[in-house]
Amino acid sequence: MQHTTPSDTTLRWLSLSLFEKRSPAFWLKWLSHHQLTITDAFNLSYQSLVEKGLEERDCTAFNLARDELTRAASWMSDTSQQCIIDCEHELYPETLRQLSSPPLVLYCVGNKALLNRRQVAIVGSRKATLQGLRCATAFANELGTVGLTVTSGLALGIDGAAHKGAMNTKGNTLAVMGAGLQHIHPKSHNKLARELVDKGGCLVSEFAPWTSPKPYHFPRRNRLIAALSDAVLVIEAKIKSGSMITANLAADAGKDVFAIPGNIKQPLTEGPHYLIQQGAKLTTCVQDILNELGIEPIAGSRSAETIQKTLAIAQPDDLLGHVDAEFTSIDDLASRSGLSVAQVMADILEYELAGLVTAVPGGYTRNY
Repeated sequence: MQHTTPSDTTLRWLSLSLFEKRSPAFWLKWLSHHQLTITDAFNLSYQSLVEKGLEERDCTAFNLARDELTRAASWMSDTSQQCIIDCEHELYPETLRQLSSPPLVLYCVGNKALLNRRQVAIVGSRKATLQGLRCATAFANELGTVGLTVTSGLALGIDGAAHKGAMNTKGNTLAVMGAGLQHIHPKSHNKLARELVDKGGCLVSEFAPWTSPKPYHFPRRNRLIAALSDAVLVIEAKIKSGSMITANLAADAGKDVFAIPGNIKQPLTEGPHYLIQQGAKLTTCVQDILNELGIEPIAGSRSAETIQKTLAIAQPDDLLGHVDAEFTSIDDLASRSGLSVAQVMADILEYELAGLVTAVPGGYTRNY
């Protein structure tokens, strides 16, 4: 297996990034003010650094023999799948350079080329409904099929469902982490993270690999998701949530925000409905997103077939109209439709075979 080590340029940017007492914005502004390249800066003497306005503590950032720098370089050399991309590297996304304080380096595992692919973020609640999870998986799969990379945060709920849906598609999926890449969060997604990388996806973080997750990391993670993506789709989210932060950051950057509506009595629809009121695009199918992005759908896509089946099979008075998105028991279906239980069981089978409903213990849920 091929092992790699950081270039001299990457090591220098890495050294500044690992100095926690100063932000990326500080270093970029300081370099620009003094018209210094990263190489110029590291060739300066201690006295010259001080004369250019740095404090004594800041000068330690230019020590390339620090333990944490060696540790980060060692992480990169562990396997060929792991790499560190500095802000001057050709693979560093241009959209991140537009941030007020862009990461000086990115740590990646997997297919780093995805960083510069056209991306759509799918975000939403960690405690999503079954319908929300299915929706996230279906949308991600169709977006990936047309070549769009699906970006999310590897969190429970909508994030995880989106990553699963986009794996093995043409566009594949990219997970932006709120911790170092040695600390997959949540731990229950360790298997998903490995599978994502094995199937051509990518994990990326601005945090050093050994950094454990902290609450204040996730807003920083969300700003990267918004910056990397051409558009953001919100599926089930409370108004005060990280998903809404991501959507608002994307909107502030002039990017398209899409939101899937739902039951007005369901708390998790508050976020999408609020976004729609604020100008987000009400979204009922993948074609709504593709139209805005100027992308032609693939003939015979799952969404087109499903809509056709729904129009052909489901009329307002049909049995399908009595199946809820969450859960409907067989007895409730019989009561609502006026049919016998035997007749309900016979008729609902047609909808299940068409992919319009899914059987769950004791009843059914509606897929679309």
